[in-house]
Amino acid sequence: MAGLQTIIDNCDSLEIDRRKVVGIQITRNEIPRTSATPTYQPWRMKLTMPARFRYQEVRNLLEALDTLDRNTPEIVTFSNNAKLSWIFKYQGQMSGGQINTIRTAGSNAFVGNQLTLTNLPVVSSGTVLFKPNDLIQIANYPYPFTSTSTVLRGGGNTVIVYTNRPNILTSNVNNQPITVGNDCDFNMFCPNMPTYKLIPGGYLENITGTVNNNALIEFSDAFNLYEWVGSA
Repeated sequence: MAGLQTIIDNCDSLEIDRRKVVGIQITRNEIPRTSATPTYQPWRMKLTMPARFRYQEVRNLLEALDTLDRNTPEIVTFSNNAKLSWIFKYQGQMSGGQINTIRTAGSNAFVGNQLTLTNLPVVSSGTVLFKPNDLIQIANYPYPFTSTSTVLRGGGNTVIVYTNRPNILTSNVNNQPITVGNDCDFNMFCPNMPTYKLIPGGYLENITGTVNNNALIEFSDAFNLYEWVGSA
Protein backbone atom coordinates (compact mmCIF):
# COMPACT_ATOMS: atom_id res chain seq x y z
CA MET A 1 0.00 0.00 0.00
CA ALA A 2 1.55 3.29 -1.14
CA GLY A 3 1.77 5.65 1.81
CA LEU A 4 1.16 9.18 0.55
CA GLN A 5 -1.12 8.01 -2.25
CA THR A 6 -3.41 6.36 0.31
CA ILE A 7 -3.45 9.56 2.37
CA ILE A 8 -4.50 11.54 -0.72
CA ASP A 9 -7.17 9.00 -1.63
CA ASN A 10 -8.74 9.21 1.84
CA CYS A 11 -8.16 12.81 2.96
CA ASP A 12 -10.98 15.02 4.21
CA SER A 13 -9.63 18.30 2.87
CA LEU A 14 -6.90 19.61 0.61
CA GLU A 15 -5.11 22.97 0.77
CA ILE A 16 -2.86 23.98 -2.15
CA ASP A 17 -0.06 26.55 -2.13
CA ARG A 18 2.24 27.02 -5.15
CA ARG A 19 2.83 30.75 -5.07
CA LYS A 20 6.13 32.57 -5.35
CA VAL A 21 8.21 33.55 -2.35
CA VAL A 22 7.61 37.29 -2.00
CA GLY A 23 9.14 39.62 0.53
CA ILE A 24 7.30 42.78 1.58
CA GLN A 25 9.07 45.74 3.13
CA ILE A 26 7.35 48.86 4.45
CA THR A 27 9.47 51.98 4.21
CA ARG A 28 9.59 54.58 6.96
CA ASN A 29 7.09 56.70 5.04
CA GLU A 30 4.82 53.63 4.75
CA ILE A 31 5.38 52.81 1.10
CA PRO A 32 5.17 49.01 0.53
CA ARG A 33 7.88 47.44 -1.59
CA THR A 34 7.87 43.84 -2.75
CA SER A 35 10.54 41.56 -4.14
CA ALA A 36 10.10 38.03 -5.53
CA THR A 37 12.76 35.40 -4.95
CA PRO A 38 13.36 33.16 -8.01
CA THR A 39 12.51 29.58 -7.01
CA TYR A 40 11.18 26.39 -8.57
CA GLN A 41 7.78 27.31 -7.09
CA PRO A 42 7.20 23.83 -5.72
CA TRP A 43 3.69 22.58 -5.04
CA ARG A 44 2.77 22.43 -1.37
CA MET A 45 -0.31 20.57 -0.20
CA LYS A 46 -1.88 20.21 3.23
CA LEU A 47 -4.11 17.17 3.70
CA THR A 48 -6.20 16.52 6.80
CA MET A 49 -7.15 12.98 7.74
CA PRO A 50 -10.20 11.65 9.63
CA ALA A 51 -9.76 9.14 12.45
CA ARG A 52 -11.50 6.34 10.58
CA PHE A 53 -8.65 3.94 9.71
CA ARG A 54 -8.75 0.72 11.70
CA TYR A 55 -5.32 -0.36 12.91
CA GLN A 56 -5.69 -4.01 11.91
CA GLU A 57 -6.58 -2.97 8.36
CA VAL A 58 -3.85 -0.39 7.74
CA ARG A 59 -0.73 -1.77 9.37
CA ASN A 60 0.83 -1.91 5.90
CA LEU A 61 -0.01 1.78 5.39
CA LEU A 62 1.63 2.72 8.68
CA GLU A 63 4.72 0.75 7.72
CA ALA A 64 4.83 2.53 4.35
CA LEU A 65 4.62 5.95 6.03
CA ASP A 66 7.31 5.05 8.56
CA THR A 67 9.55 3.80 5.74
CA LEU A 68 9.09 7.02 3.76
CA ASP A 69 9.82 9.02 6.90
CA ARG A 70 10.31 12.77 6.35
CA ASN A 71 12.67 12.73 3.39
CA THR A 72 11.66 10.09 0.81
CA PRO A 73 9.49 11.23 -2.12
CA GLU A 74 6.64 9.29 -3.67
CA ILE A 75 4.95 9.81 -7.03
CA VAL A 76 1.23 10.43 -6.47
CA THR A 77 -1.83 11.29 -8.52
CA PHE A 78 -5.26 12.73 -7.83
CA SER A 79 -7.05 10.60 -10.41
CA ASN A 80 -7.65 7.75 -7.94
CA ASN A 81 -10.04 9.70 -5.74
CA ALA A 82 -13.44 10.56 -7.20
CA LYS A 83 -13.82 13.25 -4.52
CA LEU A 84 -10.65 15.01 -5.70
CA SER A 85 -10.13 14.10 -9.38
CA TRP A 86 -12.30 16.98 -10.56
CA ILE A 87 -9.77 19.46 -9.17
CA PHE A 88 -7.25 18.84 -11.96
CA LYS A 89 -9.68 17.69 -14.66
CA TYR A 90 -8.60 18.76 -18.16
CA GLN A 91 -10.74 21.68 -19.36
CA GLY A 92 -9.77 21.90 -23.04
CA GLN A 93 -11.59 20.46 -26.04
CA MET A 94 -9.09 17.89 -27.29
CA SER A 95 -9.69 14.16 -27.13
CA GLY A 96 -7.22 11.82 -25.47
CA GLY A 97 -5.99 10.63 -28.86
CA GLN A 98 -5.35 14.20 -30.03
CA ILE A 99 -3.41 15.00 -26.86
CA ASN A 100 -1.25 11.91 -27.38
CA THR A 101 -0.02 13.17 -30.75
CA ILE A 102 1.25 16.52 -29.43
CA ARG A 103 5.00 16.97 -28.98
CA THR A 104 7.31 19.66 -27.65
CA ALA A 105 8.78 21.64 -30.53
CA GLY A 106 12.53 21.81 -31.10
CA SER A 107 15.56 22.05 -28.82
CA ASN A 108 14.30 25.38 -27.47
CA ALA A 109 10.78 24.12 -26.85
CA PHE A 110 10.68 25.22 -23.23
CA VAL A 111 12.44 28.50 -22.43
CA GLY A 112 11.53 30.43 -19.31
CA ASN A 113 7.76 30.34 -18.94
CA GLN A 114 7.09 29.63 -22.63
CA LEU A 115 6.40 26.05 -23.73
CA THR A 116 6.12 25.54 -27.50
CA LEU A 117 4.07 22.59 -28.75
CA THR A 118 3.72 21.07 -32.22
CA ASN A 119 1.99 18.09 -33.93
CA LEU A 120 -1.26 19.85 -33.17
CA PRO A 121 -4.62 18.23 -33.97
CA VAL A 122 -6.48 19.08 -37.17
CA VAL A 123 -9.34 21.04 -35.64
CA SER A 124 -10.83 24.50 -36.07
CA SER A 125 -8.65 27.46 -35.15
CA GLY A 126 -11.02 28.41 -32.32
CA THR A 127 -10.71 25.04 -30.56
CA VAL A 128 -9.55 25.45 -26.97
CA LEU A 129 -6.41 23.39 -26.33
CA PHE A 130 -5.87 24.56 -22.77
CA LYS A 131 -7.63 26.76 -20.26
CA PRO A 132 -6.09 28.58 -17.29
CA ASN A 133 -5.03 26.14 -14.55
CA ASP A 134 -4.85 23.11 -16.88
CA LEU A 135 -2.03 20.81 -15.83
CA ILE A 136 0.63 19.94 -18.43
CA GLN A 137 3.44 17.47 -17.87
CA ILE A 138 6.33 16.70 -20.21
CA ALA A 139 7.44 13.15 -21.00
CA ASN A 140 6.10 11.87 -17.69
CA TYR A 141 8.48 13.93 -15.59
CA PRO A 142 6.77 14.30 -12.19
CA TYR A 143 6.85 18.09 -12.43
CA PRO A 144 3.52 19.44 -13.69
CA PHE A 145 3.09 22.97 -14.96
CA THR A 146 -0.13 24.90 -15.47
CA SER A 147 -1.28 27.04 -18.33
CA THR A 148 -1.81 30.62 -17.18
CA SER A 149 -4.10 31.57 -20.07
CA THR A 150 -6.47 30.13 -22.66
CA VAL A 151 -4.62 28.57 -25.60
CA LEU A 152 -6.47 28.26 -28.92
CA ARG A 153 -5.46 26.00 -31.80
CA GLY A 154 -4.94 28.86 -34.20
CA GLY A 155 -3.77 28.28 -37.75
CA GLY A 156 -0.05 27.68 -37.31
CA ASN A 157 2.09 24.59 -36.80
CA THR A 158 2.86 25.46 -33.18
CA VAL A 159 1.30 27.12 -30.17
CA ILE A 160 2.92 28.68 -27.11
CA VAL A 161 1.68 27.83 -23.64
CA TYR A 162 2.61 30.33 -20.92
CA THR A 163 3.30 28.32 -17.77
CA ASN A 164 2.97 29.16 -14.09
CA ARG A 165 6.66 28.54 -13.44
CA PRO A 166 9.77 28.44 -15.64
CA ASN A 167 11.30 25.27 -17.04
CA ILE A 168 12.91 23.38 -14.14
CA LEU A 169 13.82 20.32 -16.21
CA THR A 170 17.53 19.84 -16.92
CA SER A 171 16.99 17.30 -19.70
CA ASN A 172 16.37 18.08 -23.37
CA VAL A 173 12.63 18.24 -23.90
CA ASN A 174 12.78 18.23 -27.69
CA ASN A 175 10.05 16.14 -29.38
CA GLN A 176 8.64 14.87 -26.09
CA PRO A 177 5.00 13.86 -25.52
CA ILE A 178 2.83 15.53 -22.92
CA THR A 179 0.16 14.47 -20.46
CA VAL A 180 -2.56 16.74 -19.14
CA GLY A 181 -5.10 17.02 -16.35
CA ASN A 182 -5.62 13.96 -14.19
CA ASP A 183 -3.01 12.00 -16.14
CA CYS A 184 -0.33 14.18 -14.54
CA ASP A 185 1.38 13.15 -11.34
CA PHE A 186 3.40 14.78 -8.56
CA ASN A 187 6.67 13.87 -6.86
CA MET A 188 5.93 14.66 -3.21
CA PHE A 189 7.45 14.08 0.20
CA CYS A 190 6.15 14.87 3.68
CA PRO A 191 8.74 16.80 5.73
CA ASN A 192 6.53 16.85 8.84
CA MET A 193 5.33 13.18 8.55
CA PRO A 194 2.75 13.03 11.38
CA THR A 195 2.97 10.34 14.02
CA TYR A 196 -0.10 8.24 14.82
CA LYS A 197 -2.00 7.31 17.95
CA LEU A 198 -4.14 4.23 18.56
CA ILE A 199 -7.55 5.02 20.06
CA PRO A 200 -9.67 2.18 21.48
CA GLY A 201 -12.55 1.44 19.14
CA GLY A 202 -13.00 0.52 15.52
CA TYR A 203 -13.92 -3.03 16.47
CA LEU A 204 -14.59 -5.65 13.84
CA GLU A 205 -16.83 -8.67 14.18
CA ASN A 206 -15.81 -11.83 12.34
CA ILE A 207 -18.16 -14.42 10.83
CA THR A 208 -18.35 -16.32 14.11
CA GLY A 209 -19.60 -13.24 15.93
CA THR A 210 -16.38 -12.73 17.86
CA VAL A 211 -15.31 -9.12 18.29
CA ASN A 212 -11.68 -8.58 17.35
CA ASN A 213 -9.37 -6.25 19.25
CA ASN A 214 -8.79 -3.13 17.20
CA ALA A 215 -8.20 0.61 17.39
CA LEU A 216 -8.80 3.72 15.31
CA ILE A 217 -5.77 5.61 14.02
CA GLU A 218 -5.50 9.31 14.81
CA PHE A 219 -2.68 11.26 13.17
CA SER A 220 -0.90 13.95 15.16
CA ASP A 221 -1.11 16.58 12.43
CA ALA A 222 -2.13 17.25 8.85
CA PHE A 223 0.12 15.84 6.12
CA ASN A 224 2.09 18.76 4.68
CA LEU A 225 3.27 17.47 1.31
CA TYR A 226 6.06 19.29 -0.53
CA GLU A 227 7.08 18.76 -4.13
CA TRP A 228 10.47 17.10 -4.51
CA VAL A 229 12.34 19.16 -7.10
CA GLY A 230 15.91 18.53 -5.95
CA SER A 231 16.65 16.22 -8.85
CA ALA A 232 14.63 18.06 -11.49
